[in-house]
Amino acid sequence: MISVEYENIDAKFDAVLKTVFGKTIEVGCGQFNPAERSVDFECEFIPLFSMGTRLHLIRLHEGAEVHRFTGEVYFSSAGRLRLVEVKDELLPDAALVFLYHVNFSGVVQTTVQTEHRGLFGKKTLEEVVEFPVTLRALSTREVLFNTELSVELDPEQPVMLSLNQGPGLGRLPMVVKQAIIFGQEANSYRCRLLTMDPADRQRLEDFVRQLSFAEVPRSL
Repeated sequence: MISVEYENIDAKFDAVLKTVFGKTIEVGCGQFNPAERSVDFECEFIPLFSMGTRLHLIRLHEGAEVHRFTGEVYFSSAGRLRLVEVKDELLPDAALVFLYHVNFSGVVQTTVQTEHRGLFGKKTLEEVVEFPVTLRALSTREVLFNTELSVELDPEQPVMLSLNQGPGLGRLPMVVKQAIIFGQEANSYRCRLLTMDPADRQRLEDFVRQLSFAEVPRSL
């Protein structure tokens, strides 16, 4: 049986191929097929392995080892390898990089530019705006929030999230990473967290680790 499931489990990912003793063989790209319990690995050159050889394929996320696939070699060539009869497990670093489902209310504050017409033409002014949001997912690196209002935020736009519940943090500084316009998560934004006070960072990590014990991870 597959032990781990999350939204993009079958997407291509950065990967490192290792022996079962932990020795790195090559770094490349992997893709898992949950239905067939197989995982493919590709890179410029892969040493040839005999059919049935047991190997590890480790999924990387921003340099962290988050998911280990262990299986037997079914196909091996210079540029591609397939493992079958795969068993998988999340690694300790995964707890801090996966997004976990939450449902917290909050307020986002940001600065927008607006044009005003005057006697002498147009003038662009910066205004601080606030709007209510619902925090839908959280990790130590990213958040996903939804708003019922028609708000347009640009990539890399700085925003500040204030929460009255959750990890006990007053304000989370971040920048917009992705706007989700269509589908079930329309009017949502995925944001990257910026540098935080060390004490706040520790509180956030402790809270996310607690989520990892109780919740199925949402996505990377």
